[in-house]
Amino acid sequence: MHEPYLKALAELFYPQRCVGCSRRANDVLCRGCYEALPVIERPVCRRCGLPTAFEAYVCEDCKGRDFGFDSARAPLKYEGVGESIVHALKYRGYTRVVERLVTPLLAGAVEGDVDCVAFVPLHRLRLMKRGFNQAELMARGLAAEMGVPVFEGLGAARRTRDQVELSAGERRANVEGAFRVGGPVEGTVLLVDDVLTTGATMSACAGLLSRAGARSVRALSLCRAC
Repeated sequence: MHEPYLKALAELFYPQRCVGCSRRANDVLCRGCYEALPVIERPVCRRCGLPTAFEAYVCEDCKGRDFGFDSARAPLKYEGVGESIVHALKYRGYTRVVERLVTPLLAGAVEGDVDCVAFVPLHRLRLMKRGFNQAELMARGLAAEMGVPVFEGLGAARRTRDQVELSAGERRANVEGAFRVGGPVEGTVLLVDDVLTTGATMSACAGLLSRAGARSVRALSLCRAC
C-alpha cells in the first residue's frame, strides 16, 4: 500500500493531533490525555479557587489579600494537559478546543445563576498580532451555552507587559489603570480568562465592573495556577 494512501486513511480516521501529546487523535484530546486532565477536585477555597484540605471561603493563601472579584473557580490546574490546552489556543491559534473542550469544562464549573458573561480584554496591538482574544472566545462560547448575554464594555486602556515572568507585586502594578469600562453593568457578572495566577488581572477588571454597577463579580478561568 502506497504511503500517500496510508496518509490519506490516517487523516480520514484521525484528522488531527491531540493538543496534549501531539499524537494523532479523532478529537482535540486523545483518550489518555483526556483521562490525564489535571481536574481541580473539591474541596476548594471559594474565594480564590485553590484546592484546600476542606471546604472554606478563605484559605491560608488568600487570607489578608484583596481581590476585586467575590469568588474564583477553575476546572483545571495550570499544569500538564491543562497547560497544553491553553498554549494550543493562545499561541497556536487552535480555536477548535473552545467548542470541543473548553466550553463544557467552564460550564461544568459555573455555580449559580449569572446575568451576563464578561471577558478580560486584550490591548488592540496584541489583538492585532494574535488575531483573536482567547478570553473572548471562551466567554462567547460559555454565554451561548448558558443562554446569557456577553458584556462587551471592558477594554484595554494601555498596553501592559507580559505577566509570565512578573512577581505578584509586579503583576498588580502592571495592570493598575490598564483597563477601562464603558457603560453600566447590572446583576451578577461572570468574568472569564484563560489562567488565574495571582488574580491581579481579574481583580483589576472585576473592580471596574463593580464600580460600573455589578452586584457581584465571579471570576472563572479555564486553569488555576496552584
